[in-house]
Amino acid sequence: MRTRSFATLFAAALLAAPLFAQAADAPGLRITYLVYSGRPNPELTVTDPSQLRAIESRLGDAMSAPARAGAAAEPVLGYNGILIEHVGGSAAKARPQAVTVKGRSLSVDTAAATEFKSATAATRVSAAAGDLESMLLKLGQKRGVLDATTLNVLLDAK
Repeated sequence: MRTRSFATLFAAALLAAPLFAQAADAPGLRITYLVYSGRPNPELTVTDPSQLRAIESRLGDAMSAPARAGAAAEPVLGYNGILIEHVGGSAAKARPQAVTVKGRSLSVDTAAATEFKSATAATRVSAAAGDLESMLLKLGQKRGVLDATTLNVLLDAK
């Protein structure tokens, strides 16, 4: 009996393996709300094609603003923005850099900090970045990763 259930489980795992591989390679966006210091930040993964298109469209609008190179924003206690990362699929390979949106600013880190030099980033300022942030905050609440109290604090901080 035990051998039969193991064999059945093993066969099911073999059949499901291609599905898991496809899911792992499916395009998506990991959205991390940079809210907490000292505990895990809320995050979600977007894989729905219509949501991906909407986010990518707003992200493209925000990225079209002129870039200004300079020092990367130093993290502060409290809200530090929303980190957007491409995961899975060809988009993750084509656009490996994560972006951070906070208010009307969208930043892409260009160089990490060293012992002798601060981190640098290319920052774009636009209304589209603010729209993207608002959209992602609402998505976080809708998906249940941001409660109403946290969302209100973040919206007040904008």
